[in-house]
Amino acid sequence: MHIREELQISRPLEPGHEVALALLLTREYVARLFDECLYGPEGISDQQFNVLRILKGGAKDGYLVKDIRCRMIYRFADVPRLVNRLEARGLVKRCENPADRRGCRVQITAKGLALEAKMNSRHNALCQQVDRCITADERETLLGLLERLRNDHRTQLEALRRE
Repeated sequence: MHIREELQISRPLEPGHEVALALLLTREYVARLFDECLYGPEGISDQQFNVLRILKGGAKDGYLVKDIRCRMIYRFADVPRLVNRLEARGLVKRCENPADRRGCRVQITAKGLALEAKMNSRHNALCQQVDRCITADERETLLGLLERLRNDHRTQLEALRRE
């Protein structure tokens, strides 16, 4: 369904507006699919799951909060609050950082590893569904276009921060 039809917009849209709406609505569908099939049943948010995956794939001694933040998909996440919530559920733990006592290292616990493992197969299945309606060539084209958009917007944001 065309974006204008789906959003019941009768007038033509500017190209940039149409692309922005298409990206936002697509992101919303993907997020809802993951929320309903993966995160919701486990009572965990997408950002909390992202932290668990980062910690699972990281160094055994864990990461500093600032290192987790750099690896997050959602770059404006309140990582200390996410860690607090995960810690309250026993999914991560804070450990002393011998290199710098001002910051602690965050590690995934056995309970966190078990939850991530439990969710992993459903996560992989959902990821396979995300692009099941496009060909391999279309996937490569889409990824290239999205990378170009991300790079351009990243440059714009960096310029805004310097002003």
